[in-house]
Amino acid sequence: MTNREIIERLRKRIEEILRQYDPPGSRKPHASTARSGAEAGGGYGGYPEVQTQTAGRDGFRVYTSVYAAGANQWLQPTPIDAILLLAGSEESRLAPDSLALFLDIETTGLSGAGTVAFLVGLGRWTDKGFEIAQFFLEDRDSEPDMLAEVGAQIGSAQVLVTFNGKPFDVPVLQTRSIINGMPRLASGLESRFHLDLYSAVRKLGKHPLYGMSLKECVERFPGIRRLHDIPGRMIPALYFMYERDGDVSVLDQVFRHNRLDILDMVVLLRYLHCLFTQGYEWCDDSCALAGIGKFYAARGQMEPAARFLTAAVGNSHRSPPETRAAHSRLLATVLRRQGDWDKAASIWKTLIGSSQAGYEDYLWLARYYEVCLGDIRTSFRIILEYIEHCRESGSPVPEPVASRKRRLARIISATHS
Repeated sequence: MTNREIIERLRKRIEEILRQYDPPGSRKPHASTARSGAEAGGGYGGYPEVQTQTAGRDGFRVYTSVYAAGANQWLQPTPIDAILLLAGSEESRLAPDSLALFLDIETTGLSGAGTVAFLVGLGRWTDKGFEIAQFFLEDRDSEPDMLAEVGAQIGSAQVLVTFNGKPFDVPVLQTRSIINGMPRLASGLESRFHLDLYSAVRKLGKHPLYGMSLKECVERFPGIRRLHDIPGRMIPALYFMYERDGDVSVLDQVFRHNRLDILDMVVLLRYLHCLFTQGYEWCDDSCALAGIGKFYAARGQMEPAARFLTAAVGNSHRSPPETRAAHSRLLATVLRRQGDWDKAASIWKTLIGSSQAGYEDYLWLARYYEVCLGDIRTSFRIILEYIEHCRESGSPVPEPVASRKRRLARIISATHS
């Protein structure tokens, strides 16, 4: 069998695999997708097909594609203050008109100093629209030249946006720069302000129907489903085939996969900006809403934390009881920190009336009666109720509960003497 016949058979096998990954009618249902208004039309999962321009260099090539703003609802620039918010940063050296550079690489493997980034995709907003430049390493001997041009592009950007790029993409480029005797490029990569979108979506919690990969996050949130995408584990083998046979067409699906990764990051960033600012008004993903509420609470911003957590509790009717209880408990904590003890107490009472209460709920409700209402006896009764619950279940009494019982008993004894 000739090399050409082997390649043709491999292409057919790839097409069969892609069809298995996208069987008809396999879209996962999610109510918030319809509410977001995101449509999955277009050439391949929400994005139009565009012409690609090619420019040759010595040992590598640059493929450039431009997408119009608004090609779908979420393919829009995101303000720098939103990027700072998602990164949890108060960075002051970034100007309001700072531009983000989106980075995604395809490599010859997943670990080790020998891993080479043979395709580096960089995307940025320009006057023409969203431009993706893909740097393709035709000849490994030209890696330093390609890295130098990639480094110059990254060095001109104020903000770097990746998905899981902090532990993978950037270290790979840094390692290859050092191996090629380019330490300045490696330090330049390290000094960029970097938003890793994977860190942002982790704050939104897990969903029973979706994982945490980029394309699953884009389907879960903006509602855009990637169609006919090549599995990432096949990419290194295709590059090795290219190196053996010199036929760049075997990498068509790899170039497309890289462009989709970058476009998905753009729409995910835009969606997260909207979700973190007014998502409680239209999103029904209770896990995501609770995650954002927790995010704002950790920053000391109790007002938005309360809004998001209230929405999370209101949309948690389809969640497991323990999840609903966790969201309610967090909301009670925020309300208490806002000084609204009455509403917080109402939540603690509801939790105690269910089977999901923890000893902290009893302790806080007892404190409410003691401190806010001056009702020591009711406070003591609540503590005794939990101790009885422990006795019936055969569980040990937590020390904070036992300590509260002793203190309240002393107060009651003192009032009688």
